Amino acid sequence: MDNWLSFVVIALMIIIIPGPDFFIVLNNTLKGDARNGIMAGLGISSAHVFYSALAAFGLIFILTSSYYVFTGIKILGSIYIAYLGVKSILNAKKTFNITTHPTGPSQVKLALSYKQGFLSTIFNPKAILFYVSILPQFITKQDGSMKIIVLSSLFILTVFVWFFLCSFLFNYIRQLFNNHKFKSILDYAIINVLNYNDFVKCMLAWGYGSSL
Repeated sequence: MDNWLSFVVIALMIIIIPGPDFFIVLNNTLKGDARNGIMAGLGISSAHVFYSALAAFGLIFILTSSYYVFTGIKILGSIYIAYLGVKSILNAKKTFNITTHPTGPSQVKLALSYKQGFLSTIFNPKAILFYVSILPQFITKQDGSMKIIVLSSLFILTVFVWFFLCSFLFNYIRQLFNNHKFKSILDYAIINVLNYNDFVKCMLAWGYGSSL
């Protein structure tokens, strides 16, 4: 029981600390509505399903054992985050009002929200390293793949529930962003956080630090 409780606590600490996924959900909710945030969260969860499947079959270690493959993932992730950052800057310069009661269809397609969430996680080295460095600490040789699947499922469910709740929270406080200046400040804050993460990953990808 203590082993399971420790896993849940560590999982919550990893999930709750804001990172690129958090800001992807935030950005999609504010530009659309709660459904966009939920779809982004579903995309994030889907990427974790992919990596958990690789972990269950022991294939995820291939990604981390190959320097070029793992470095490629880091670089692609940095490029994608930079791309989203540029879009946030451009959006900050536009007149963009958020209403608490949208009168038309969502300004962001649900499929696009899902895609952004999925790509944000699939190119995030932290997501890979969770299944390589943290998850194995709760697995013994006697447990086999079944416990990997169970723990991964628990983690993925926690990820989705967290971002599901965040989506409704962000949607609830949307009235704060009716002010265009406030929205612009938020966009620049988001891009600064994403670019900082992008810069760190680039440095690590080129060998200036330890892996994320």
